[in-house]
Amino acid sequence: MDRSEILELERTALEVRKDVVRMIGLSRAPSLGSSLSVVDILVVLYFSILSTRPADPKWPDRDRFVLGKPNACPALYAILARKGFFERDELWSYRRLGAMLQGTLDPRRTAGVEAPGGGPGLGLGIANGIALGAAMGQSQARVFCLMGDGELNEGTIWESVATASFYSLKNLFAVVDFNGTRMGSPIEGYGSPEALGTRFEAFGWKVFHADGHCFKSLASAFSRMIDNPAGPAVLLAKTQWGRGVASAESGDASALTPPNRERVENALLELEQAGKSLEEGSNDES
Repeated sequence: MDRSEILELERTALEVRKDVVRMIGLSRAPSLGSSLSVVDILVVLYFSILSTRPADPKWPDRDRFVLGKPNACPALYAILARKGFFERDELWSYRRLGAMLQGTLDPRRTAGVEAPGGGPGLGLGIANGIALGAAMGQSQARVFCLMGDGELNEGTIWESVATASFYSLKNLFAVVDFNGTRMGSPIEGYGSPEALGTRFEAFGWKVFHADGHCFKSLASAFSRMIDNPAGPAVLLAKTQWGRGVASAESGDASALTPPNRERVENALLELEQAGKSLEEGSNDES
């Protein structure tokens, strides 16, 4: 991936973060930190990896994406809108009664959404079923599932990990958003992506690592993971909760509550400044 491609992904990620902040501000939702930590992963997936057709969202051979951490759905909605699955104006009615975009993912009403949202720990099991069905139907479709590190405390995850290994699902690729936080509180039990990787390896999974906010690192890890499938594989992406907004990154308790107008405006100003710095840096390089 060359510098111009990385720069375009960085620009896209900044715009997606702005949309996420606006959505959450308008809806008064408390999911800012979790949504912001996955933006860069989703940008690489949807703009560099996944084979999709927004004009034909039910294309049979499309790659499928399953979001295991439902509280990050604002980030997914913002990505889908930017890809052209639906009009961007739909974002501003997020969570309103009767709106297309709700706090729980619903594939029946939202183009580009492949699986319903639910409690933590269910996404990988759904991804297993989709991947097994695709393999049995001799489809070339690949299945990607993004999970949060907090939901790995759910026993259903490890049942699904064992099932994927049993069926040797070569078309299944999991990603863990390893931000070390669950609802704003530190996660105990895994310590590091390396320790978590050892556990996945014990179940027969191939394990890869990446900086979840470095596009070059993410693209390289995805490429290595996809190019030589030998069964289910997982990418452990080290991320920062609330990435891009200082108050959320710092672990400020207010980040767990619905943001007021002042916090939204401050976050947008911060992202605007980050965008100016990005463009100044790109001009200096040229």
